[in-house]
Amino acid sequence: MFETLAKIYRLYYNVCIIKKRETKAPMEIEKIDANFAVKREIEGEDGLCYYEIPHPAFDLYGVFYEESTKGFCRFPSAVSEKVSEGVHWLNGHTAGGRLRFSTDSSVLKLKVEYCALGIMSHMTLLGQGGFVLLEETEYGRKLVTIFPPAAVSEKGFEGTVQLLGGKMREYILYFPLYNPVGRLQIGLDKSAKVEGGKHYKRVAPILYYGSSITQGGCASRPDNCYQAFIEKWNNVDFINLGFSGSAKGEDVMVDYLASIDCSLFVCDYDHNAPSVEHLKNTHYRLYERYRNVRKDTPILFITKPDFHRDPNGKLREDVIRSTYQKAKKQGDNNVYFIAGKTFFDKALRDNCTVDGCHPNDLGFYKMAKKIYEKMQEIDPIFR
Repeated sequence: MFETLAKIYRLYYNVCIIKKRETKAPMEIEKIDANFAVKREIEGEDGLCYYEIPHPAFDLYGVFYEESTKGFCRFPSAVSEKVSEGVHWLNGHTAGGRLRFSTDSSVLKLKVEYCALGIMSHMTLLGQGGFVLLEETEYGRKLVTIFPPAAVSEKGFEGTVQLLGGKMREYILYFPLYNPVGRLQIGLDKSAKVEGGKHYKRVAPILYYGSSITQGGCASRPDNCYQAFIEKWNNVDFINLGFSGSAKGEDVMVDYLASIDCSLFVCDYDHNAPSVEHLKNTHYRLYERYRNVRKDTPILFITKPDFHRDPNGKLREDVIRSTYQKAKKQGDNNVYFIAGKTFFDKALRDNCTVDGCHPNDLGFYKMAKKIYEKMQEIDPIFR
């Protein structure tokens, strides 16, 4: 379980947590008076032109930059601080963040700054705090390079890769699953063109809510969590609201989830419900509260894959299945269900996780296949 690790890890971050406040979006004065415009490209001593992310030439997905906290977030911190300490802290972890862009540059340099680097014993530093760059070609995506931090990279790191250049090529950069990112700069040749990248299908993103498994623990690379596998297969944008040890179906959280326009809501917080009783008290309530706002959004309920390690695993599955069945009986034909016990082959079950609980890359691939199959049953847009 990540809960104990999360507490230790949180203490390590306490010095970095900033008291967040709700603010109204300021008027963009540079749109009124160009003399106030801030130049977002900087010429470095190495001869490269650096772009401060977010930047209009780059398409950012899954995260946004919050000025009040000087870092990237997955949803507004004014909301996360009302949910719980754990959700508020993990909100700054950039799980699901992606940057799509195209350039003809022959080099790319990444500069990353953060307040601290967390180190967990059973997840790679690349998966926790690194970036992965893929090129998007007509034959699919291919790995360009990884940008892993070193164990001594306490405040940030840099990485450089030679690109093919010569013509405009499309790229996608995946953000860390278990680390905050305070500042991100991308350096390209001074003479290089840079534009937005390949577009996602013109449908609302898929919304995922759940536990450490949903957040991405313990994928070896940021693009090997199950949501990223699915995104590679169907080219549909997604939002990852997985919170290690902290997804408990709170009303404030549910209300925020219901405010998001999405093409599918994947509800997977079984692992973080402290008890069967807590699950009974929150699961159907979550469904009702969400459905009162989102009348037509498909909802996919999922139970945890390591059910066999919990003496109450069957009882927990029954609670979630009952929500699904009750909704169906009441005429809701837009609810779906996957039993997590079906994700991994029996013969390979122990090879699909790093610790009996959290999936490794093989486990996430198998999860992705099952969930993707169900998605295609739900709607052809997910194919």
